[in-house]
Amino acid sequence: MQVPWRAAPRAAGSSPMTVLVAFVAALLLAFVGAAAVLHANAAGSAAIGYQAGRLCEQTVPPVADGNRVALDDAQAVLRLARAKGQANGFPTMVGAVYSGVRQWDFGGRHPWSQFGYRDGAMDNLTVLEGGGRDGLWVPRSLADIAGIKLGDRGLQGTLPPVTAIYADVTDPAPAYWCAEERRVVANPLAPEGATGPMVWFPTLESFATSMGPVVGRNSAAVTVRFPVDRLPTTVDEGADLVGRGQRVLDGISAGLRAENKTQLVTLGNYFARPVDVARDASDTVRDAVLPLTVISLLVGLAGVGAVTVQWAQRRHAELRLLWARGAGPIALGWRAVLELAAPLLSGAVVGLVAARFTISWYAPSDQLTDGVVPLAAAVAGAVLVAALVVVGVVTASRAHRTFQAGGTRRAGRAWRLVPWELLTAGAAYLAWARLHNTPTKLVFGQPLPQTADAVGLAFPLLVVLTVALVTVRLARWGLRGTHRVSLWRVPSVQLALRRLAAAAGSAVGILLVGTLAVGTLTVGVGVADAQSTALDTKSGLFIGAESTTQIPTDVGRKGLPPEIAAQATLVGVLKTDDGMILVVDPATFARSAWLGDHDPDDIAAQLAALAPTGGGVPALRVGSAPDASLRLQRVGEVHPIGRTATFPLIGTGRGWVVSRAAVPDLREIDVWQAWSSLPGERLVAGLDAAHIYHLHLRTRAKALDGLPFLTVTWTFDFVTALGVVLAVVAAAALVLAVEVRRRQNALAGALATRMGLRQRTLVASHLTELGSLAGISVAAGSAAGAVCAAVSAPMLDPSPWLRPVAGAPDLVPLVSLTTSVAALVVALVCWAAVRSVNTARVGELIRG
Repeated sequence: MQVPWRAAPRAAGSSPMTVLVAFVAALLLAFVGAAAVLHANAAGSAAIGYQAGRLCEQTVPPVADGNRVALDDAQAVLRLARAKGQANGFPTMVGAVYSGVRQWDFGGRHPWSQFGYRDGAMDNLTVLEGGGRDGLWVPRSLADIAGIKLGDRGLQGTLPPVTAIYADVTDPAPAYWCAEERRVVANPLAPEGATGPMVWFPTLESFATSMGPVVGRNSAAVTVRFPVDRLPTTVDEGADLVGRGQRVLDGISAGLRAENKTQLVTLGNYFARPVDVARDASDTVRDAVLPLTVISLLVGLAGVGAVTVQWAQRRHAELRLLWARGAGPIALGWRAVLELAAPLLSGAVVGLVAARFTISWYAPSDQLTDGVVPLAAAVAGAVLVAALVVVGVVTASRAHRTFQAGGTRRAGRAWRLVPWELLTAGAAYLAWARLHNTPTKLVFGQPLPQTADAVGLAFPLLVVLTVALVTVRLARWGLRGTHRVSLWRVPSVQLALRRLAAAAGSAVGILLVGTLAVGTLTVGVGVADAQSTALDTKSGLFIGAESTTQIPTDVGRKGLPPEIAAQATLVGVLKTDDGMILVVDPATFARSAWLGDHDPDDIAAQLAALAPTGGGVPALRVGSAPDASLRLQRVGEVHPIGRTATFPLIGTGRGWVVSRAAVPDLREIDVWQAWSSLPGERLVAGLDAAHIYHLHLRTRAKALDGLPFLTVTWTFDFVTALGVVLAVVAAAALVLAVEVRRRQNALAGALATRMGLRQRTLVASHLTELGSLAGISVAAGSAAGAVCAAVSAPMLDPSPWLRPVAGAPDLVPLVSLTTSVAALVVALVCWAAVRSVNTARVGELIRG
């Protein structure tokens, strides 16, 4: 006799719907498990990339800086650092030596300047005149001040001749110069003698020969940088860079210690802290999404169990025959495993592949550390094994109850008596208390952004889970009492209630998954968008515009050239004991500043009212500024004529805004800034083209440390992805619930239509049944998600003291889209259910 188990894998094809649902269930299970691993790892990579992007590229590897050293010692430091760098994987070193800032002689003139040599400096300068590399290179600003021409020799003719005039390096300095910006970018706003233009020597030897006799014993400076071809993109790469860098610094320190000269240089491995922070961010994201991931996997395994039940119903006659021939429950369980293993395995493989190649959709980075993909594959394999175990156990237990126990004895219901919603509500309260009582950390009296806490991040998810469990509990109680309801005046509703009551287990399962799906999707989108908006708004208000830079006071008083004024506005800044005072140009301010949620027309109207009246200076008071006339330093008597809660740069602090036209003497304003809605590169390019000096460029993208905000955003982006997965599971569960009872519904519906039930009533009945499940899920999930987002967004704000505090975004479009998709799914499933009734053959159904 042929053993039927051998044909089991081929037999699965006789039930295409079962195969399809099993395939989808395994795909989603493997996707969720693998994606959780990949997302947590990608969060660490994104944190590394974000922090490396905020730092100067040359300060990511180890650095060494020395001031007030002898020239011979500076050369010794460079030789030692080069040797240690090459021994630890840093083949390229950029060393520099600088003289002090003095009034060096140039042809009888003594401008403030300094001399220096840096490896590769001449390759990273723009030559305006000359270009020979056998002499000095002088910046244009110094050449104009001192009248220096090609061929001139400084220090009474003892220096090499000037062979090139180059364009001054300006702020922001290019990547090659960023680590030396404070030395090579002259600041004319600084006190006299604090800074000066840089004159470059062609070689270190020429610098030592020419400057050795004139540089004081301890007046040289030395810097060491180890540029890398590629910045680290993962936590492991960052840790490797930090480890090698620490070995370099230890070697330099040991070499200097042997000569008792450790005080010559300051060593820095500045990327060590960002690596630790990135690792913590990865762990936080992993721990925060772990509970929801586990719940999603359990829901998926429950779906596999439902598929198995459907398979057992379809194979009931065959299972009974095998039972009669001596097969026990365990053997029948293996029969189910053999038949469903192929679609489950195929789904798991596709899910793993989808998780790997769609990582850019749900994760903040596509850079992964070595070994994480095999780990994700192992998790997907473990989930597949769990699914096969569920198939075998469900089949074996069902066979035992049906064939051995002599009936369909109901399993124990003790788990239903456990108040799960109270347990999750208690956990949500503990998470809220932890989030609410997180202490503020201070550095130099200033609050630091709060680091995201995994327990605190779980608060909105626990609330959504509690709402879903409460919804299920109420639905179970309601379905239990439907036998007392008589609504035959509305037969469609009565029939829908009877069908729901007959399949109460499936109904509450769909409600649980549906509510959880919609709730997590809504809260995920809400919190993630709230944190992103908060970071953008706070950054913009913190610096005032998309980009700002300080400009000379004479430009601030006279105004910007027309070609720049069309893209920027001038703002004078005064910080006094009474608060901050901004001097603005009402005609250009509203179009160039970052206004957040303020209406530009309202701001323009308020500023237009600040025109001078001849009786003091009209002012717009900000925050807690008093509503009374008072005398402000350098401005005079001000009269408030309006108020706003927040204003760019001032924020919610105490301050005043006045019009530049109303200020009696603009010479009293000693700090002027150019604010623009353009990116920083375009702003400084325009200023450079107009030959306007600028300093301290600030951009909204780098105004604040956004990593605490991004950690929250990354976490809830994955929550959103899980919400989408759960929504697919809920839709599949709805289809499966109808498919499992297709025979019974088709028979009952066919008999009812032949007894006079109208087609319209049949359709309305199915729409009521399915629509009630979807409608309650969407309503409860959307309400829970929206409320949780509104409550959680300000609590999860890493910088609540920096206004405005994060608030929930407009979720109406998302809720509308969710409702529309749910209605479409209900319509399709209803069409399939009604079609099965209309095409049913009653005689065959009764005989079957």
